[in-house]
Amino acid sequence: KKIGDHIAGLNSLDSFKAQALSNIAWAYSVANVPSEGLFNECFAGACSSKEETFPEEELRQLHQWQLWQQELKSGMELPHSLKEKCRNAFISSSYSESKLQNDVVDELKAIGLDLEVEVLLESGYRVDALVKFSDGGKLVVEVDGPSHFIERRPTGSTTLKHRQVGKLDRIEVVSVPHWEWKELKNSETKQHYLHEKLGCDKDH
Repeated sequence: KKIGDHIAGLNSLDSFKAQALSNIAWAYSVANVPSEGLFNECFAGACSSKEETFPEEELRQLHQWQLWQQELKSGMELPHSLKEKCRNAFISSSYSESKLQNDVVDELKAIGLDLEVEVLLESGYRVDALVKFSDGGKLVVEVDGPSHFIERRPTGSTTLKHRQVGKLDRIEVVSVPHWEWKELKNSETKQHYLHEKLGCDKDH
């Protein structure tokens, strides 16, 4: 917060490079620490002035910042053209399946659940599986591999995704951590684990 207050106290953000602006925005989004003094029309204007210099990764970070502003209901928005660039970069980011993910999806299907895989949500996030229940309810299942954790603590990216999908897409996220899954030795134990995780009975 002190860093944010210092930055907000500067006369201009024009001296900040595109990467610095996006990194600051993303870090605050992950921490979920509002700063009206920092994230205002001045910040949006500084981003707009560097619109042509943002690489794809920084555009994706700014999209998550824009989602954060929606979470906060701040009314703060990037200029339309930059906002669209950020969303397009975010939804077009590469997505690859893993053996772990495929194994979890196979067991979800074996249970007989109605699900879609690699679903693009309204927020722009792509999720591993979207489970639909007969009562109209939905759950997102995220298969979180080793790169999603640091010493079994979720990374900033993982934390942000789970939170924003829950708040903005209004779908509960159920995480399947890689170490828990690897302890399950057969389909019976895996399916029992998923029943417990999803809180569903065997008739769904």
